[in-house]
Amino acid sequence: MSKDNIAVVLEGIRLFEAFDFDGMARLWHPDVRITGPEGWPERGPFEGRNAVLGQFGRLASDWGKQRISDADVVADHAGWVVLTFRWEVQGARSGVATATQIAAAYRVKDGRISEAHFRWKREEALEAAGLRE
Repeated sequence: MSKDNIAVVLEGIRLFEAFDFDGMARLWHPDVRITGPEGWPERGPFEGRNAVLGQFGRLASDWGKQRISDADVVADHAGWVVLTFRWEVQGARSGVATATQIAAAYRVKDGRISEAHFRWKREEALEAAGLRE
């Protein structure tokens, strides 16, 4: 396993959870590309760091609180880190809370996240990374 790649991804998640978009900007490659899961209202793709951070900022503006927990690295191969995590959010205006399991495939290149695909299931995230269990 590439501890450096895993550390980059986990730091990115920590910064996202803290709504630290300036910190996130340092971890995302200028030409990054992300996609959301099937059925997500704004699935993308979002291309370029400004578009990606803009999308994350838009999502975060809807939440008063969020927490990411239970991160489990499923795979780390050929620059890809695939993990699952629990994502809990609370609406900023409504106060309504919800939680979901997310799987994500992150490609790390030269110490920065260059690609990310968020999915509902680990198998889907592995497939997005071109990996199999």
